[in-house]
Amino acid sequence: MERLLAVLTILLVAAGAARAAGPAEPWLHTSVSFDRPAGSEGAAEVTVLARGETFHLSLTLEIDPGYHLNANPPSHDYLIPVTLNYEPAPGIRWEGVRYPPGQAFTPKWSEGSAVSVYFGRVVLVADAAVADDAPLGPTDLRLRLDFQGCNENSCFRPATREMTAAVRIVEKGGASTGAATNAPLRYEGQTDLAAALDRGWLGYLASLLLLGLLLNLTPCVFPLVPVTMTFFAQQGESRPAKVLPLAVLYVLGLAATFTAVGVAASLAGRSMGLVLQSPAGVLGVVAILAIMMAGAFGAFDIRLPSSLLGRLGGRRGALGAVLMGMVMGLVASPCVGPFLVALLAFVATQGSVALGAASFFATGLGLGLPYLFLGTFTGLINRFPRGGGWLVWAKRVLGMTMAGLILYYVRPFIAAAFFWPIVLATFIFAGIYLGVLEGLSRRPLSRTFRAVRLATGAAILVSGYFVYAAGTTERPEIRWTPWTQGALEAAQAEHKPAILYFGADWCLACHEWHAGLFADSEVIRETQGFDRVSVDLTKPPEGPRKEFAQKFDALNPPAVIVFGRLGDIVRAWRNPPTREEFLAALGDADRPPP
Repeated sequence: MERLLAVLTILLVAAGAARAAGPAEPWLHTSVSFDRPAGSEGAAEVTVLARGETFHLSLTLEIDPGYHLNANPPSHDYLIPVTLNYEPAPGIRWEGVRYPPGQAFTPKWSEGSAVSVYFGRVVLVADAAVADDAPLGPTDLRLRLDFQGCNENSCFRPATREMTAAVRIVEKGGASTGAATNAPLRYEGQTDLAAALDRGWLGYLASLLLLGLLLNLTPCVFPLVPVTMTFFAQQGESRPAKVLPLAVLYVLGLAATFTAVGVAASLAGRSMGLVLQSPAGVLGVVAILAIMMAGAFGAFDIRLPSSLLGRLGGRRGALGAVLMGMVMGLVASPCVGPFLVALLAFVATQGSVALGAASFFATGLGLGLPYLFLGTFTGLINRFPRGGGWLVWAKRVLGMTMAGLILYYVRPFIAAAFFWPIVLATFIFAGIYLGVLEGLSRRPLSRTFRAVRLATGAAILVSGYFVYAAGTTERPEIRWTPWTQGALEAAQAEHKPAILYFGADWCLACHEWHAGLFADSEVIRETQGFDRVSVDLTKPPEGPRKEFAQKFDALNPPAVIVFGRLGDIVRAWRNPPTREEFLAALGDADRPPP
Protein backbone atom coordinates (compact mmCIF):
# COMPACT_ATOMS: atom_id res chain seq x y z
CA MET A 1 0.00 0.00 0.00
CA GLU A 2 2.81 2.41 0.89
CA ARG A 3 4.55 1.68 -2.43
CA LEU A 4 1.34 2.38 -4.36
CA LEU A 5 0.88 5.69 -2.54
CA ALA A 6 4.50 6.63 -3.32
CA VAL A 7 3.98 5.88 -7.02
CA LEU A 8 0.79 7.95 -7.12
CA THR A 9 2.55 10.79 -5.29
CA ILE A 10 5.41 10.82 -7.82
CA LEU A 11 3.00 10.79 -10.78
CA LEU A 12 0.93 13.64 -9.33
CA VAL A 13 3.89 15.87 -8.47
CA ALA A 14 5.49 15.07 -11.83
CA ALA A 15 2.36 16.26 -13.63
CA GLY A 16 2.25 19.41 -11.53
CA ALA A 17 5.94 20.19 -11.98
CA ALA A 18 6.19 19.51 -15.69
CA ARG A 19 5.63 23.13 -16.67
CA ALA A 20 8.09 24.41 -14.07
CA ALA A 21 10.82 22.11 -15.25
CA GLY A 22 10.40 22.90 -18.88
CA PRO A 23 11.38 20.57 -21.71
CA ALA A 24 15.03 21.62 -21.69
CA GLU A 25 15.75 20.79 -18.03
CA PRO A 26 18.11 23.77 -17.65
CA TRP A 27 19.41 22.39 -14.35
CA LEU A 28 21.06 19.45 -16.18
CA HIS A 29 24.15 19.91 -18.39
CA THR A 30 25.74 17.13 -20.44
CA SER A 31 29.00 16.69 -22.33
CA VAL A 32 30.56 13.80 -24.28
CA SER A 33 34.24 12.85 -24.29
CA PHE A 34 36.53 10.02 -25.37
CA ASP A 35 38.92 9.92 -22.39
CA ARG A 36 40.01 13.41 -23.40
CA PRO A 37 38.25 16.66 -24.35
CA ALA A 38 36.14 15.63 -27.32
CA GLY A 39 32.88 17.49 -27.26
CA SER A 40 30.25 19.45 -25.48
CA GLU A 41 26.51 19.45 -25.13
CA GLY A 42 24.93 18.27 -28.35
CA ALA A 43 27.34 17.41 -31.17
CA ALA A 44 30.94 16.60 -30.31
CA GLU A 45 33.94 17.53 -32.40
CA VAL A 46 35.28 14.76 -34.61
CA THR A 47 37.31 12.11 -32.82
CA VAL A 48 39.53 9.77 -34.80
CA LEU A 49 39.27 6.05 -34.00
CA ALA A 50 41.30 3.26 -35.58
CA ARG A 51 40.03 -0.14 -36.69
CA GLY A 52 40.41 -2.70 -33.92
CA GLU A 53 40.68 -0.02 -31.23
CA THR A 54 38.80 -0.14 -27.94
CA PHE A 55 37.61 3.14 -26.49
CA HIS A 56 35.55 4.55 -23.61
CA LEU A 57 32.91 7.16 -24.28
CA SER A 58 32.19 9.26 -21.20
CA LEU A 59 28.97 11.20 -20.69
CA THR A 60 29.42 13.82 -17.96
CA LEU A 61 26.29 15.06 -16.19
CA GLU A 62 26.44 18.35 -14.28
CA ILE A 63 23.42 18.66 -11.97
CA ASP A 64 22.70 22.07 -10.48
CA PRO A 65 22.40 22.41 -6.67
CA GLY A 66 18.91 21.59 -5.38
CA TYR A 67 18.27 18.90 -8.01
CA HIS A 68 19.09 15.22 -8.32
CA LEU A 69 18.60 12.23 -10.60
CA ASN A 70 17.56 8.71 -9.62
CA ALA A 71 20.63 6.49 -9.63
CA ASN A 72 21.13 3.35 -11.69
CA PRO A 73 20.33 0.77 -10.37
CA PRO A 74 17.35 2.37 -8.60
CA SER A 75 16.86 1.85 -4.88
CA HIS A 76 13.10 1.29 -5.32
CA ASP A 77 11.16 -0.38 -8.12
CA TYR A 78 8.92 2.62 -8.72
CA LEU A 79 11.82 5.01 -9.44
CA ILE A 80 12.97 5.72 -13.00
CA PRO A 81 16.80 5.55 -13.10
CA VAL A 82 19.26 7.34 -15.35
CA THR A 83 19.83 5.14 -18.42
CA LEU A 84 22.29 5.73 -21.26
CA ASN A 85 21.21 4.08 -24.52
CA TYR A 86 23.01 3.98 -27.84
CA GLU A 87 21.86 3.27 -31.35
CA PRO A 88 23.71 0.70 -33.47
CA ALA A 89 26.45 2.29 -35.58
CA PRO A 90 28.25 0.59 -38.47
CA GLY A 91 31.50 -1.01 -37.29
CA ILE A 92 30.99 -0.04 -33.62
CA ARG A 93 30.54 -2.77 -31.01
CA TRP A 94 28.97 -1.46 -27.81
CA GLU A 95 29.92 -3.50 -24.74
CA GLY A 96 27.85 -1.91 -21.98
CA VAL A 97 27.56 1.11 -19.72
CA ARG A 98 29.14 1.58 -16.28
CA TYR A 99 27.14 3.62 -13.77
CA PRO A 100 28.68 5.07 -10.59
CA PRO A 101 27.14 4.18 -7.22
CA GLY A 102 24.44 6.53 -5.96
CA GLN A 103 24.28 8.48 -2.73
CA ALA A 104 21.62 7.94 -0.08
CA PHE A 105 19.17 10.85 0.20
CA THR A 106 15.80 11.28 1.92
CA PRO A 107 13.63 13.82 0.05
CA LYS A 108 10.31 15.04 1.41
CA TRP A 109 8.29 13.23 -1.25
CA SER A 110 9.69 9.82 -0.19
CA GLU A 111 7.93 9.92 3.20
CA GLY A 112 11.07 9.16 5.20
CA SER A 113 12.45 6.43 2.91
CA ALA A 114 16.04 6.95 1.71
CA VAL A 115 16.57 6.70 -2.06
CA SER A 116 19.73 6.35 -4.17
CA VAL A 117 20.40 9.50 -6.21
CA TYR A 118 23.06 11.38 -8.18
CA PHE A 119 24.15 14.88 -7.14
CA GLY A 120 26.60 17.34 -8.68
CA ARG A 121 28.93 15.89 -11.32
CA VAL A 122 28.33 12.32 -12.47
CA VAL A 123 30.11 10.39 -15.23
CA LEU A 124 28.59 7.49 -17.16
CA VAL A 125 31.09 5.42 -19.12
CA ALA A 126 30.17 3.37 -22.21
CA ASP A 127 32.72 0.76 -23.28
CA ALA A 128 33.00 0.08 -27.01
CA ALA A 129 35.30 -1.20 -29.73
CA VAL A 130 35.83 -0.57 -33.42
CA ALA A 131 35.54 -3.68 -35.59
CA ASP A 132 38.50 -4.72 -37.72
CA ASP A 133 36.31 -4.35 -40.84
CA ALA A 134 34.49 -1.17 -39.78
CA PRO A 135 33.63 1.16 -42.69
CA LEU A 136 36.26 3.87 -43.07
CA GLY A 137 35.30 7.50 -42.86
CA PRO A 138 32.99 9.66 -40.74
CA THR A 139 30.13 8.23 -38.72
CA ASP A 140 27.88 9.42 -35.92
CA LEU A 141 27.42 7.78 -32.53
CA ARG A 142 23.86 8.53 -31.45
CA LEU A 143 23.16 8.48 -27.71
CA ARG A 144 19.94 8.81 -25.74
CA LEU A 145 19.78 9.66 -22.05
CA ASP A 146 16.58 8.66 -20.26
CA PHE A 147 16.10 10.10 -16.76
CA GLN A 148 13.74 11.54 -14.20
CA GLY A 149 14.81 14.62 -12.31
CA CYS A 150 13.67 15.64 -8.87
CA ASN A 151 14.17 18.28 -6.24
CA GLU A 152 13.63 17.92 -2.52
CA ASN A 153 9.87 18.44 -2.77
CA SER A 154 8.83 16.73 -5.98
CA CYS A 155 9.86 14.74 -9.05
CA PHE A 156 9.42 15.89 -12.66
CA ARG A 157 8.04 13.92 -15.53
CA PRO A 158 10.44 11.45 -17.19
CA ALA A 159 12.57 13.07 -19.87
CA THR A 160 14.89 12.15 -22.72
CA ARG A 161 17.93 13.92 -24.10
CA GLU A 162 19.55 12.93 -27.39
CA MET A 163 23.18 13.58 -28.29
CA THR A 164 25.44 12.85 -31.23
CA ALA A 165 29.21 12.28 -31.11
CA ALA A 166 30.94 12.58 -34.48
CA VAL A 167 33.86 10.19 -35.10
CA ARG A 168 36.04 9.26 -38.05
CA ILE A 169 37.28 5.69 -38.47
CA VAL A 170 40.74 5.16 -39.97
CA GLU A 171 42.98 2.17 -40.72
CA LYS A 172 44.99 0.50 -37.96
CA GLY A 173 48.06 2.55 -37.12
CA GLY A 174 46.41 5.78 -38.20
CA ALA A 175 46.35 8.84 -35.96
CA SER A 176 43.95 8.29 -33.08
CA THR A 177 42.80 10.48 -30.26
CA GLY A 178 40.99 7.82 -28.30
CA ALA A 179 41.87 6.26 -24.97
CA ALA A 180 44.97 8.20 -24.11
CA THR A 181 45.13 6.48 -20.75
CA ASN A 182 45.55 3.11 -22.46
CA ALA A 183 49.02 4.04 -23.72
CA PRO A 184 51.88 1.84 -22.51
CA LEU A 185 52.68 2.85 -18.95
CA ARG A 186 56.14 2.66 -17.47
CA TYR A 187 56.72 3.56 -13.86
CA GLU A 188 59.89 5.34 -12.90
CA GLY A 189 61.83 4.22 -9.84
CA GLN A 190 59.70 1.14 -9.24
CA THR A 191 62.01 -0.29 -6.57
CA ASP A 192 65.71 -0.44 -5.86
CA LEU A 193 65.54 -4.04 -7.07
CA ALA A 194 63.91 -2.96 -10.33
CA ALA A 195 66.58 -0.30 -10.81
CA ALA A 196 69.30 -2.89 -10.21
CA LEU A 197 67.67 -5.23 -12.71
CA ASP A 198 67.45 -2.44 -15.30
CA ARG A 199 71.21 -1.96 -14.99
CA GLY A 200 71.79 -5.59 -15.91
CA TRP A 201 71.57 -9.10 -14.56
CA LEU A 202 75.13 -9.15 -13.29
CA GLY A 203 74.69 -6.19 -10.94
CA TYR A 204 71.24 -7.37 -9.86
CA LEU A 205 72.41 -10.84 -8.86
CA ALA A 206 75.54 -9.40 -7.19
CA SER A 207 73.36 -7.18 -4.99
CA LEU A 208 71.29 -10.21 -3.96
CA LEU A 209 74.46 -12.18 -3.24
CA LEU A 210 75.50 -9.39 -0.87
CA LEU A 211 72.04 -9.44 0.73
CA GLY A 212 72.45 -13.15 1.40
CA LEU A 213 75.81 -12.56 3.05
CA LEU A 214 74.29 -9.93 5.34
CA LEU A 215 71.54 -12.34 6.39
CA ASN A 216 74.21 -14.32 8.25
CA LEU A 217 74.28 -11.51 10.83
CA THR A 218 70.71 -12.19 11.98
CA PRO A 219 70.71 -13.69 15.50
CA CYS A 220 68.83 -16.90 14.68
CA VAL A 221 71.12 -17.82 11.78
CA PHE A 222 74.34 -17.09 13.63
CA PRO A 223 74.05 -19.95 16.21
CA LEU A 224 73.50 -22.48 13.41
CA VAL A 225 77.01 -21.96 12.08
CA PRO A 226 78.65 -24.25 14.71
CA VAL A 227 76.12 -26.97 13.83
CA THR A 228 77.23 -26.79 10.23
CA MET A 229 80.88 -26.91 11.21
CA THR A 230 80.20 -29.96 13.34
CA PHE A 231 78.73 -31.71 10.31
CA PHE A 232 81.89 -31.13 8.29
CA ALA A 233 84.10 -32.12 11.22
CA GLN A 234 82.31 -35.49 11.30
CA GLN A 235 83.09 -36.20 7.67
CA GLY A 236 86.50 -37.54 8.66
CA GLU A 237 88.37 -35.37 6.20
CA SER A 238 90.91 -32.80 7.33
CA ARG A 239 92.40 -31.84 3.99
CA PRO A 240 90.69 -28.78 2.48
CA ALA A 241 90.89 -30.26 -1.02
CA LYS A 242 88.73 -33.18 0.11
CA VAL A 243 86.21 -31.09 2.06
CA LEU A 244 85.75 -28.35 -0.55
CA PRO A 245 83.51 -30.41 -2.91
CA LEU A 246 81.25 -31.35 0.03
CA ALA A 247 81.06 -27.70 1.11
CA VAL A 248 80.07 -26.71 -2.44
CA LEU A 249 77.28 -29.29 -2.48
CA TYR A 250 76.14 -28.14 0.95
CA VAL A 251 75.85 -24.53 -0.22
CA LEU A 252 74.05 -25.61 -3.41
CA GLY A 253 71.55 -27.59 -1.31
CA LEU A 254 70.86 -24.52 0.82
CA ALA A 255 70.47 -22.35 -2.30
CA ALA A 256 68.09 -24.94 -3.81
CA THR A 257 65.71 -24.48 -0.87
CA PHE A 258 65.67 -20.73 -1.42
CA THR A 259 65.19 -21.27 -5.16
CA ALA A 260 62.00 -23.20 -4.44
CA VAL A 261 60.71 -20.20 -2.49
CA GLY A 262 61.45 -17.92 -5.45
CA VAL A 263 59.68 -20.20 -7.91
CA ALA A 264 56.64 -20.37 -5.63
CA ALA A 265 56.53 -16.56 -5.42
CA SER A 266 56.75 -16.26 -9.20
CA LEU A 267 53.99 -18.80 -9.79
CA ALA A 268 51.80 -17.04 -7.22
CA GLY A 269 52.14 -13.93 -9.36
CA ARG A 270 50.56 -10.69 -8.29
CA SER A 271 48.31 -12.45 -5.80
CA MET A 272 51.25 -12.64 -3.37
CA GLY A 273 51.43 -8.87 -3.37
CA LEU A 274 47.74 -8.72 -2.42
CA VAL A 275 47.96 -10.93 0.68
CA LEU A 276 47.87 -7.91 2.98
CA GLN A 277 44.61 -6.67 1.45
CA SER A 278 42.55 -9.28 3.31
CA PRO A 279 42.12 -9.73 7.08
CA ALA A 280 42.99 -13.41 6.70
CA GLY A 281 46.28 -12.54 4.98
CA VAL A 282 47.15 -9.98 7.67
CA LEU A 283 46.29 -12.50 10.38
CA GLY A 284 48.63 -15.05 8.78
CA VAL A 285 51.51 -12.58 8.63
CA VAL A 286 50.90 -11.45 12.21
CA ALA A 287 50.79 -15.06 13.41
CA ILE A 288 54.17 -15.81 11.81
CA LEU A 289 55.68 -12.67 13.33
CA ALA A 290 54.22 -13.53 16.75
CA ILE A 291 55.77 -17.02 16.61
CA MET A 292 59.14 -15.54 15.64
CA MET A 293 58.82 -12.95 18.42
CA ALA A 294 58.12 -15.72 20.95
CA GLY A 295 61.20 -17.59 19.74
CA ALA A 296 63.33 -14.47 20.05
CA PHE A 297 62.23 -14.14 23.69
CA GLY A 298 63.20 -17.71 24.49
CA ALA A 299 59.86 -19.50 24.23
CA PHE A 300 61.57 -22.05 22.01
CA ASP A 301 64.80 -22.50 20.05
CA ILE A 302 65.16 -23.29 16.38
CA ARG A 303 67.09 -26.52 16.61
CA LEU A 304 67.45 -29.56 14.43
CA PRO A 305 66.05 -32.76 16.00
CA SER A 306 68.93 -34.69 17.52
CA SER A 307 67.93 -37.87 15.69
CA LEU A 308 67.86 -36.04 12.34
CA LEU A 309 71.11 -34.27 13.09
CA GLY A 310 72.70 -37.58 14.01
CA ARG A 311 71.56 -39.25 10.80
CA LEU A 312 72.66 -36.34 8.63
CA GLY A 313 75.88 -35.84 10.56
CA GLY A 314 76.69 -39.51 10.26
CA ARG A 315 75.95 -39.59 6.54
CA ARG A 316 79.12 -38.93 4.66
CA GLY A 317 79.60 -37.97 1.06
CA ALA A 318 77.74 -35.88 -1.48
CA LEU A 319 74.17 -36.90 -0.58
CA GLY A 320 74.66 -36.04 3.09
CA ALA A 321 76.11 -32.62 2.18
CA VAL A 322 73.20 -31.78 -0.13
CA LEU A 323 70.55 -32.94 2.36
CA MET A 324 72.20 -31.07 5.23
CA GLY A 325 72.29 -27.90 3.15
CA MET A 326 68.59 -28.21 2.26
CA VAL A 327 67.66 -28.75 5.91
CA MET A 328 69.71 -25.71 6.92
CA GLY A 329 67.86 -23.69 4.29
CA LEU A 330 64.52 -24.78 5.76
CA VAL A 331 65.67 -23.85 9.26
CA ALA A 332 66.97 -20.45 8.17
CA SER A 333 63.99 -19.47 5.95
CA PRO A 334 61.52 -18.56 8.74
CA CYS A 335 64.18 -16.47 10.48
CA VAL A 336 65.25 -14.42 7.48
CA GLY A 337 61.73 -14.22 6.00
CA PRO A 338 60.98 -10.68 7.26
CA PHE A 339 64.19 -9.44 5.65
CA LEU A 340 63.11 -10.85 2.27
CA VAL A 341 59.60 -9.35 2.09
CA ALA A 342 60.64 -6.76 -0.53
CA LEU A 343 62.31 -9.42 -2.67
CA LEU A 344 59.23 -11.67 -2.41
CA ALA A 345 56.91 -8.85 -3.49
CA PHE A 346 59.17 -7.81 -6.37
CA VAL A 347 59.53 -11.35 -7.72
CA ALA A 348 55.78 -11.93 -7.40
CA THR A 349 54.90 -8.82 -9.41
CA GLN A 350 57.35 -9.67 -12.21
CA GLY A 351 55.68 -13.04 -12.85
CA SER A 352 58.87 -14.60 -14.27
CA VAL A 353 59.78 -18.04 -12.94
CA ALA A 354 63.33 -17.65 -14.23
CA LEU A 355 63.72 -14.32 -12.44
CA GLY A 356 62.28 -15.73 -9.20
CA ALA A 357 64.52 -18.78 -9.28
CA ALA A 358 67.65 -16.77 -10.09
CA SER A 359 66.89 -14.12 -7.46
CA PHE A 360 66.47 -16.53 -4.58
CA PHE A 361 69.26 -18.82 -5.76
CA ALA A 362 71.65 -15.85 -5.61
CA THR A 363 70.35 -14.90 -2.16
CA GLY A 364 70.71 -18.46 -0.88
CA LEU A 365 74.17 -18.63 -2.40
CA GLY A 366 75.15 -15.51 -0.48
CA LEU A 367 73.72 -16.93 2.73
CA GLY A 368 75.69 -20.14 2.28
CA LEU A 369 78.93 -18.62 1.02
CA PRO A 370 80.56 -18.34 4.49
CA TYR A 371 79.91 -22.06 5.00
CA LEU A 372 81.92 -22.79 1.89
CA PHE A 373 85.04 -21.41 3.56
CA LEU A 374 84.24 -22.47 7.12
CA GLY A 375 83.33 -25.97 5.98
CA THR A 376 86.52 -26.27 4.00
CA PHE A 377 88.66 -25.10 6.90
CA THR A 378 86.88 -26.85 9.77
CA GLY A 379 89.63 -25.86 12.21
CA LEU A 380 88.00 -22.43 12.44
CA ILE A 381 85.06 -23.91 14.32
CA ASN A 382 86.73 -23.42 17.68
CA ARG A 383 87.15 -19.70 17.01
CA PHE A 384 83.44 -19.11 16.37
CA PRO A 385 81.40 -17.75 19.28
CA ARG A 386 78.47 -19.97 20.24
CA GLY A 387 76.36 -17.64 22.37
CA GLY A 388 76.56 -15.40 25.43
CA GLY A 389 74.95 -12.22 26.73
CA TRP A 390 75.48 -10.22 23.57
CA LEU A 391 73.73 -12.84 21.42
CA VAL A 392 70.76 -13.21 23.79
CA TRP A 393 70.30 -9.45 23.99
CA ALA A 394 70.49 -9.18 20.19
CA LYS A 395 67.72 -11.78 19.91
CA ARG A 396 65.59 -9.70 22.30
CA VAL A 397 66.15 -6.63 20.10
CA LEU A 398 64.94 -8.67 17.11
CA GLY A 399 61.89 -9.74 19.15
CA MET A 400 60.93 -6.13 19.87
CA THR A 401 61.38 -5.38 16.17
CA MET A 402 58.83 -8.10 15.45
CA ALA A 403 56.45 -6.39 17.90
CA GLY A 404 56.79 -3.18 15.89
CA LEU A 405 56.07 -5.04 12.65
CA ILE A 406 52.95 -6.58 14.18
CA LEU A 407 51.68 -3.11 15.11
CA TYR A 408 52.41 -1.89 11.60
CA TYR A 409 50.39 -4.68 9.97
CA VAL A 410 47.36 -4.34 12.28
CA ARG A 411 47.29 -0.53 11.92
CA PRO A 412 44.37 -0.49 9.39
CA PHE A 413 42.18 -2.42 11.84
CA ILE A 414 42.69 -0.21 14.94
CA ALA A 415 41.24 3.27 15.45
CA ALA A 416 43.88 5.99 15.66
CA ALA A 417 42.71 7.02 19.15
CA PHE A 418 43.77 3.59 20.45
CA PHE A 419 46.60 2.76 18.05
CA TRP A 420 49.04 5.58 18.83
CA PRO A 421 48.90 5.15 22.64
CA ILE A 422 49.66 1.45 22.08
CA VAL A 423 52.62 2.42 19.91
CA LEU A 424 53.94 4.80 22.57
CA ALA A 425 53.54 2.16 25.29
CA THR A 426 55.43 -0.36 23.15
CA PHE A 427 58.34 2.03 22.68
CA ILE A 428 58.47 2.81 26.42
CA PHE A 429 58.47 -0.87 27.35
CA ALA A 430 61.11 -1.69 24.71
CA GLY A 431 63.39 1.13 25.83
CA ILE A 432 63.24 0.21 29.54
CA TYR A 433 63.43 -3.54 28.95
CA LEU A 434 66.32 -3.53 26.46
CA GLY A 435 68.17 -0.73 28.20
CA VAL A 436 67.86 -1.82 31.83
CA LEU A 437 65.80 -4.89 32.67
CA GLU A 438 66.91 -7.54 30.14
CA GLY A 439 69.68 -9.79 31.42
CA LEU A 440 69.69 -8.73 35.08
CA SER A 441 70.17 -12.38 36.05
CA ARG A 442 73.26 -12.62 33.84
CA ARG A 443 75.28 -9.91 35.58
CA PRO A 444 78.00 -8.76 35.84
CA LEU A 445 77.90 -6.92 32.52
CA SER A 446 80.93 -5.40 30.90
CA ARG A 447 81.16 -1.62 30.71
CA THR A 448 80.90 -1.70 26.94
CA PHE A 449 77.83 -3.92 27.02
CA ARG A 450 76.17 -1.73 29.66
CA ALA A 451 76.87 1.44 27.66
CA VAL A 452 75.46 -0.09 24.46
CA ARG A 453 72.31 -1.22 26.29
CA LEU A 454 71.70 2.18 27.90
CA ALA A 455 72.33 4.02 24.63
CA THR A 456 69.95 1.69 22.78
CA GLY A 457 67.23 2.13 25.42
CA ALA A 458 67.56 5.91 25.30
CA ALA A 459 67.44 5.90 21.49
CA ILE A 460 64.27 3.80 21.55
CA LEU A 461 62.56 6.15 24.02
CA VAL A 462 63.46 9.22 21.96
CA SER A 463 62.32 7.50 18.75
CA GLY A 464 59.03 6.57 20.42
CA TYR A 465 58.35 10.19 21.30
CA PHE A 466 58.92 11.38 17.73
CA VAL A 467 56.90 8.53 16.20
CA TYR A 468 53.97 9.24 18.53
CA ALA A 469 54.16 12.97 17.86
CA ALA A 470 54.29 12.42 14.10
CA GLY A 471 51.31 10.07 14.21
CA THR A 472 49.08 12.30 16.32
CA THR A 473 49.96 15.73 14.92
CA GLU A 474 47.82 17.19 12.14
CA ARG A 475 49.97 18.26 9.23
CA PRO A 476 49.12 19.86 5.88
CA GLU A 477 48.81 17.42 3.03
CA ILE A 478 47.29 17.12 -0.43
CA ARG A 479 43.53 16.65 -0.12
CA TRP A 480 42.38 13.77 -2.28
CA THR A 481 39.02 13.02 -3.83
CA PRO A 482 38.08 9.35 -3.37
CA TRP A 483 37.87 7.55 -6.67
CA THR A 484 34.48 6.91 -8.24
CA GLN A 485 33.80 5.40 -11.60
CA GLY A 486 34.40 7.97 -14.34
CA ALA A 487 36.16 10.51 -12.10
CA LEU A 488 39.35 10.54 -14.17
CA GLU A 489 37.43 10.79 -17.45
CA ALA A 490 35.49 13.76 -16.08
CA ALA A 491 38.70 15.66 -15.32
CA GLN A 492 39.99 15.02 -18.83
CA ALA A 493 36.69 16.13 -20.33
CA GLU A 494 37.17 19.50 -18.62
CA HIS A 495 40.72 20.05 -19.90
CA LYS A 496 42.03 19.69 -16.33
CA PRO A 497 45.35 18.09 -15.36
CA ALA A 498 45.03 15.26 -12.86
CA ILE A 499 47.02 13.24 -10.33
CA LEU A 500 46.02 9.63 -9.79
CA TYR A 501 47.26 7.97 -6.59
CA PHE A 502 46.91 4.28 -5.69
CA GLY A 503 47.60 3.64 -1.99
CA ALA A 504 46.76 1.46 1.00
CA ASP A 505 46.99 1.76 4.78
CA TRP A 506 49.27 -1.29 4.99
CA CYS A 507 51.66 0.03 2.33
CA LEU A 508 54.90 1.26 3.94
CA ALA A 509 56.07 3.03 0.77
CA CYS A 510 52.72 4.87 0.63
CA HIS A 511 53.47 6.46 4.01
CA GLU A 512 56.74 7.71 2.53
CA TRP A 513 54.75 9.59 -0.14
CA HIS A 514 52.39 11.06 2.48
CA ALA A 515 55.18 12.18 4.80
CA GLY A 516 57.29 13.61 1.97
CA LEU A 517 55.99 15.04 -1.30
CA PHE A 518 52.30 15.00 -0.40
CA ALA A 519 53.06 17.13 2.69
CA ASP A 520 55.37 19.60 0.93
CA SER A 521 53.86 23.11 1.03
CA GLU A 522 54.92 24.04 -2.52
CA VAL A 523 53.65 20.73 -3.93
CA ILE A 524 50.32 21.29 -2.18
CA ARG A 525 50.09 24.77 -3.66
CA GLU A 526 51.02 23.65 -7.20
CA THR A 527 48.39 20.88 -7.20
CA GLN A 528 45.48 23.19 -6.35
CA GLY A 529 44.38 23.31 -9.99
CA PHE A 530 44.59 19.53 -10.45
CA ASP A 531 41.93 16.90 -10.03
CA ARG A 532 43.52 14.77 -7.27
CA VAL A 533 42.01 11.30 -7.31
CA SER A 534 42.93 8.66 -4.72
CA VAL A 535 42.19 4.94 -5.15
CA ASP A 536 42.15 3.14 -1.79
CA LEU A 537 43.38 -0.47 -2.10
CA THR A 538 43.50 -1.27 1.61
CA LYS A 539 40.73 -3.82 1.12
CA PRO A 540 40.70 -6.26 -1.83
CA PRO A 541 39.36 -4.31 -4.83
CA GLU A 542 36.43 -5.78 -6.69
CA GLY A 543 34.47 -5.00 -9.82
CA PRO A 544 35.20 -1.65 -11.50
CA ARG A 545 37.76 -0.65 -8.85
CA LYS A 546 39.81 -3.77 -9.52
CA GLU A 547 39.55 -3.32 -13.30
CA PHE A 548 40.66 0.30 -12.96
CA ALA A 549 43.69 -0.65 -10.84
CA GLN A 550 44.61 -3.43 -13.27
CA LYS A 551 44.39 -0.98 -16.16
CA PHE A 552 47.22 1.03 -14.61
CA ASP A 553 49.16 -1.99 -13.27
CA ALA A 554 48.60 -0.64 -9.76
CA LEU A 555 47.17 -3.55 -7.75
CA ASN A 556 50.38 -3.49 -5.71
CA PRO A 557 50.60 0.12 -4.43
CA PRO A 558 51.97 2.71 -4.36
CA ALA A 559 51.54 4.19 -7.81
CA VAL A 560 51.35 7.90 -8.66
CA ILE A 561 50.48 9.06 -12.18
CA VAL A 562 50.40 12.67 -13.43
CA PHE A 563 48.12 13.41 -16.40
CA GLY A 564 48.22 16.43 -18.68
CA ARG A 565 45.27 18.49 -19.86
CA LEU A 566 44.69 16.18 -22.84
CA GLY A 567 44.66 13.03 -20.75
CA ASP A 568 48.24 12.12 -21.69
CA ILE A 569 50.46 10.49 -19.06
CA VAL A 570 53.23 12.95 -18.19
CA ARG A 571 55.11 10.92 -15.54
CA ALA A 572 54.44 7.88 -13.35
CA TRP A 573 56.29 6.67 -10.25
CA ARG A 574 56.41 3.86 -7.73
CA ASN A 575 59.02 5.42 -5.44
CA PRO A 576 58.98 9.17 -4.70
CA PRO A 577 61.10 11.29 -7.07
CA THR A 578 62.96 14.37 -5.95
CA ARG A 579 60.89 17.41 -5.10
CA GLU A 580 62.24 19.22 -8.16
CA GLU A 581 61.33 16.36 -10.49
CA PHE A 582 57.79 16.17 -9.16
CA LEU A 583 57.25 19.93 -9.45
CA ALA A 584 58.62 19.87 -13.00
CA ALA A 585 56.14 17.14 -13.92
CA LEU A 586 53.29 19.19 -12.44
CA GLY A 587 54.38 22.17 -14.53
CA ASP A 588 54.44 20.07 -17.71
CA ALA A 589 50.99 18.65 -16.96
CA ASP A 590 49.46 22.08 -16.29
CA ARG A 591 50.79 23.58 -19.54
CA PRO A 592 47.91 24.55 -21.91
CA PRO A 593 47.63 22.29 -24.98
CA PRO A 594 48.81 23.69 -28.29
